[in-house]
Amino acid sequence: MLSVSIVRRSICASVVCALLCVTSCDQDGADKRPGRPPPLVLVSRPTVKDVSVEVRAPVDLRPREQADLMSKQLGYLSAVLVDRGDPVKKGQLLALVRPSELPDQLQAAKGQLQQAEAALEQARINRARIGSLAPTGVVSTQELQQSTTALSQAEAQQSAARAQLQAVAVRIGETRLDAPFDGVIMQRRFDSGALVGPQNGAILTVGRVETLRLFVPVREQESAQVAIGQKVFVEVDAQPGETWIGQVVRLSPGFDPLTRTLDAEVHLNNSDGKLRPGMYGRARIQVAIHKQSLTVPESAVQLSGGQRFVFVVEGNKVQRRSVTTGVDGGTFLEVLTGLSASDEIVVAGTDALADGSTVRTQAGTTPWQAPATTKPAPSPAPH
Repeated sequence: MLSVSIVRRSICASVVCALLCVTSCDQDGADKRPGRPPPLVLVSRPTVKDVSVEVRAPVDLRPREQADLMSKQLGYLSAVLVDRGDPVKKGQLLALVRPSELPDQLQAAKGQLQQAEAALEQARINRARIGSLAPTGVVSTQELQQSTTALSQAEAQQSAARAQLQAVAVRIGETRLDAPFDGVIMQRRFDSGALVGPQNGAILTVGRVETLRLFVPVREQESAQVAIGQKVFVEVDAQPGETWIGQVVRLSPGFDPLTRTLDAEVHLNNSDGKLRPGMYGRARIQVAIHKQSLTVPESAVQLSGGQRFVFVVEGNKVQRRSVTTGVDGGTFLEVLTGLSASDEIVVAGTDALADGSTVRTQAGTTPWQAPATTKPAPSPAPH
């Protein structure tokens, strides 16, 4: 029995020693494993350049002038002489309307005028005859006054008949649609034979497109910087990569009570016809230029607690530094205070950084470019 107990104690001691050895080996292996490397960040220096102070807004292009031509008289279209896209000159005949009742009204008005003129001629003869007999006493004073009144009435009736004839003539003239100015046909809505009138709306739309105009809504806090004569840069979605330069020609006298914006009217030269009314784009009114300003990529500036800051690299660590920004250029920000041109800042990889973090840097790469590939570590030799 004693020998069995001794054997058991020997086995337990061997197991405990084995466990201690395994634990020690695991701790030694863990101590020898390499740690996680510092994060890799992209860095660059601020750029010094002239910064344009601009008021930006989306816009749509419109003709400088546009007119809808409609028939004021009910009738049928006799002819439409133009179609969409046709250039027209001022006074050019574009369409004719055949009125249904005006020709008869014109004949009736002519007949009434002839009757009034005949009655007037008779009244003049009677007045002259009675006037010649009045000194002799053959006719009374009352007859003389009656002839004078009849003459006045005949003259009034003749004037009314002439006015009625002129009114009918004007209405007939309104069945002729002429171009109000030099331009191009924007829309054609009816064909020959269609019944048209005031209730049917416009037959044709004419617009002037050699000069286009647009309206830039300016916010109330920026309105003091906008003035007539300032340059405006316009880009449209239909013509990517091209910029048109216009000019502010007019400012609204007041603000829109709903949007609290002021409309700045801009004219664009379109003599080459590349732009078309209805195009959508973006306008930038240049209100000032800041000479030799510091700018950094937009991704370099972080926002926290209402304050803006950047990470400046000093050696292999970063320092969080507060900055004051100015113009927002879309892809860059103007820095007014907090940086110098010689500072090296983090432009990408800021998400995992804190003040004093250790980093690995890669210079000369902008955040919108792919970073240079790093050389892979050599694989271990086979045993």
